[in-house]
Amino acid sequence: MSVSAIPDQLPVLRSLVRTVAAHYALSLDGLSDLVLAVDEAATILIGHALPSSALTCTFDADTDPAALRVMLAASAPGEITTSTSSFGWHVLEILVDAVVLEQVPPASPEQNWAATITLTKGLQAPS
Repeated sequence: MSVSAIPDQLPVLRSLVRTVAAHYALSLDGLSDLVLAVDEAATILIGHALPSSALTCTFDADTDPAALRVMLAASAPGEITTSTSSFGWHVLEILVDAVVLEQVPPASPEQNWAATITLTKGLQAPS
């Protein structure tokens, strides 16, 4: 799903994540943690995104059947310099099992940076 990369779209994104992730083996606390992590990661990307650009959210439960991955991506005019020792990044690391920021520089001067934050949350083992 893609939404405008603006703070007004965060409630829509949280609702999407809550709805999709509810179909996976997450505890209520795990679901809440994932929604909060997506909100924080989206806020980081929105803060660096190009004006009038899109923020894309995709889900992957196939790569690792024991985990749900949520990928958030946006275009940015330059490299995102968020510190992995910042408070926001520390919050992300507490809420999910893994968080990765990947950035791809532009292939030409007229293109933009592509930034993706991938959040991984482990699923509960079936009982």
